[in-house]
Amino acid sequence: MVSTASREEKQIDILKAAIRVFSEHGFDGAKMEYIAKEAGIGKGTVYEYFESKDRLFEEILKFSVDQFSLGLKESIDKGETIEEKILNCSRFTAKFLSNHMDVMHLAMQVKILSKEIRVHHMAVQEVIFGYYKEMVKVAKENGEFRPDLDEELAMYCITGALEQFCKHRIFMASGPLEEKDHQLIVDVLLRGLK
Repeated sequence: MVSTASREEKQIDILKAAIRVFSEHGFDGAKMEYIAKEAGIGKGTVYEYFESKDRLFEEILKFSVDQFSLGLKESIDKGETIEEKILNCSRFTAKFLSNHMDVMHLAMQVKILSKEIRVHHMAVQEVIFGYYKEMVKVAKENGEFRPDLDEELAMYCITGALEQFCKHRIFMASGPLEEKDHQLIVDVLLRGLK
């Protein structure tokens, strides 16, 4: 019997191989044989872990969302001030989206996701909102934000601005975000529009 740790490692190896194959061939062109070859295993082994290509793709989406959540939390925790935390979030979001651009494009092509994946995504989104809300709360307690600031509204402003800014610049603009871009978004968020 394969140990749990090595089974999880093998599953992650298959997911990473599948990401590369889906990125190169698209959803329709990706074959389980290609994924098996990319992972260095037999096709039957892929089916031991994932019952179908659809299920494998959904697991890629879950894996990617989970990785984003973990990385975002680490980015927030590395900052001392609210400015550093938002700057770290901007850098991380841009880097993550840039590194996972193919998966993002593929996810946009899939018309219907299972209820399980939608529920998982919403649950992780709530966790991410919680990270941001806690960040705002701590900033208020430290006197970095005014005491009457609505924490939930501030959280939505920060997450919405960072997400839209990074997505637009990565997917629509012609180049990667530079350090000055991250500084600009933090400046707008913390110093306002006036």
